[in-house]
Amino acid sequence: MAGSQLKQLKSALKEKGLIGQTNTNKKKYTKSKTSRRNEVDRDLRQQNLNEIRDQFNKFDQRINRTKHDITIASKDGFVKVGSKQHNAVTAKNGAMQKQMKMQYDLERQKRGRTGGILDKRFGENDSHLSQEEKMLMRFTKERQVASSGKKKGLYSLQSDDEDGDFFDAEDENDDDDDDGGFQLTHSGQALSLDDEETIKYVDEDQLEVNDAPSRKKSKNEVMKEIIAKSKYYKQQRQQTFAKTQDQIDSLDEDFGDIMQDLQSAQGAIAKPTFSQKAPEDIEYDNKVRELTYDRRAAPADRTKTDEELRREHEEKIKKLEQDRLKRMEGFNDREAEADDLDGDGFWGGESEDEENGFSIKQDDEEEEEGLEEVVEGEGSNTTRSKSAKSQPVLMPTSVEEFATQMDSLDPDQQANHIKRVCDAYKPNLAMGNKEKMNQFVCILFEYTLHLVDRFQPFDSVVKILKDLANSYNQELVERMRSFLSNIETRSQGATQLNPSDLMYFAIVAWLFSTSDHYHLIVTPSVILMNQILSNIIYHPRDVSQLAQGVFIVDVLLQYQRFSKRFDPEVVNFIEHSVLMLIPEPEKFDNSKLLSSANPSVKYDLLKSTKFTQDHMLSINDIFHNANTSAFKAKLLIKLIHLMDKSINLWRDKSSIIYLLESYMSFLKHIVKYTTIDPIPQLLTKFTKLHHQAHTSLKPLTLQHHKSIAIATLAPKFEENFNPDKKSYDENKDRQELNKVRQQLKKEKKAALKDIRYENRFVAREQIDEKKKMYDEYHRKMANIVNTIQADEGAEKNQYERERKRQRR
Repeated sequence: MAGSQLKQLKSALKEKGLIGQTNTNKKKYTKSKTSRRNEVDRDLRQQNLNEIRDQFNKFDQRINRTKHDITIASKDGFVKVGSKQHNAVTAKNGAMQKQMKMQYDLERQKRGRTGGILDKRFGENDSHLSQEEKMLMRFTKERQVASSGKKKGLYSLQSDDEDGDFFDAEDENDDDDDDGGFQLTHSGQALSLDDEETIKYVDEDQLEVNDAPSRKKSKNEVMKEIIAKSKYYKQQRQQTFAKTQDQIDSLDEDFGDIMQDLQSAQGAIAKPTFSQKAPEDIEYDNKVRELTYDRRAAPADRTKTDEELRREHEEKIKKLEQDRLKRMEGFNDREAEADDLDGDGFWGGESEDEENGFSIKQDDEEEEEGLEEVVEGEGSNTTRSKSAKSQPVLMPTSVEEFATQMDSLDPDQQANHIKRVCDAYKPNLAMGNKEKMNQFVCILFEYTLHLVDRFQPFDSVVKILKDLANSYNQELVERMRSFLSNIETRSQGATQLNPSDLMYFAIVAWLFSTSDHYHLIVTPSVILMNQILSNIIYHPRDVSQLAQGVFIVDVLLQYQRFSKRFDPEVVNFIEHSVLMLIPEPEKFDNSKLLSSANPSVKYDLLKSTKFTQDHMLSINDIFHNANTSAFKAKLLIKLIHLMDKSINLWRDKSSIIYLLESYMSFLKHIVKYTTIDPIPQLLTKFTKLHHQAHTSLKPLTLQHHKSIAIATLAPKFEENFNPDKKSYDENKDRQELNKVRQQLKKEKKAALKDIRYENRFVAREQIDEKKKMYDEYHRKMANIVNTIQADEGAEKNQYERERKRQRR
């Protein structure tokens, strides 16, 4: 908008139609139509004036500027943090605003009102309770009152020896005064309820009185009659009870003579034979006895809906993920225990075995059997399982004893045997079972490594070990740390690693969280694996040792699948290993490598080597078939897959461009000798990623301004310095007084701030209410005026028509 402020103001007013010729239509409006139009356009005109006024008053606008523009999502779309729109939404939807709004609405509702009814029924004042919960609370209170044994209300109609006694206050004085201060009369004469004639007379008279027109009895008369009837019925029960007691006393007096006669005649009379009860009667008696001792059913928890169950599951998963992220960042506030997230399959799922490249199953291995379901064989296997179940289960004390027990069983029955041991030694069955189970988990771990050394199937045992390690991991942690120390001792010399040593690192990834910043087992394992890789790089012996390093590299990449931490030893080993295996390594240009890879031993493949897409390496092949040419080719293909895996893992790193250059140089050399499917696709993929990383790469630059010396100041030393000490005043009383003053000042300032904030909020709400009231008033008056004008116009038209008719 060019020109002076005055010209800009005139232009803005003309754009809004506030000045100048606004009505180009030549149609003439009547006075009433013009007033109605002005009435409708009044609010729009005021709104336009406010917008123009705000536009020209730049100094009245508040702008919160941020160092970096941050955009967040809101109901109206994406807004910038600190903008006017964001401030308005924040002020409107803030927690304090909502709370003050609720308080203001509550006070407005109570304004001008006195008294009221307070509903004190259970749950009526709690909107969070459902109808079932309210009914449950009322039922519980009713049962508590019924079982408390307290006396009921004062005006009960029943006696003391019945449930729900009434008139207990009057009954306590029955011995002194049978009438309790009241007397039953008829026709002005006192009546006695002791004899039947009087009772009959009273009943007949009552019948006669009922035939006559009845008179409405007073409350006092009704209460007297009710009390008299209650006394009468109680007296009747007392008489019946007295007669019963007399009969019992008379029988007790003759009981001694009867028993003496029976004892004297016992020798002459044969012992009677009692008939046994039928099975149906015995079963009925047992059922009755069981029902007698059954406890009352306690109210169960409310059945949760699918939505509530899904929400609880999502909250649990979210909390577990937050805990894992804290541990990954180094905020570890718990001791070593089994991982909560990494238990779904081997290395995150059984479907990833082929992708990982290591087959841990043997060719003749059966399907996995868990703790919950064990498939029993037929014929002799069924007979053997029944005999095994009948035998007592013994807790093994060593791995040798446990191995002997497992060797005597069929492979199908081994998982069932472990389940029987766990069921027989549950911690809640006997004291000391928890310690035995902790020891048994350690034995199970050692037995797993024993199976690996013998190249036997161990998947089902590892799965059971995972389930047990979640509950019993105290001694398992110490046992695994001692085994790790043994591996470190043996790996420093010329001794080759065992199959159990390699599988130990894989089991660690199976049992524990490998993304933690510090872990009692994972962290030492990672350090040891990197140390082993360095020894293999600089002191290689054979292809088998190189294959062991490839296995360790795959395990290390699995360790970092969540945390994505960069491991330079992995890249160093991949470069050295590929350089050892590629054909004609002397023709390879190693200028793009990240490490100075120049290994002393090279297992260069021949040009005629046949490459396949198979990169699955089993433990048996690593230790027995490592010297063949086919295994070397498979190992090279496996290293290429590890390149792809590492790129996918670290593609968000800023230094990925240099890693891609190193890997691309290897692929360009290997593609000259073989063109199997993975290599050309990976080369194309790495080229695209390299181009994207190169376009987004911002290299570090030096500062261009003049060098400024660092300011050096003579430090001020304080004798007896204490970082926890806030003041060096020797007077303790003055220190406390100053502390209280500062605290009082701070609290007073905060209180005044809150009061001002609340007052501004109340003022805004009152202004909004007045605006709504005024708008409603103007709208109502406009409707009235329009209605009157419409009626007047109709009457005027009718008058004009009538006048014209009379003229004619």
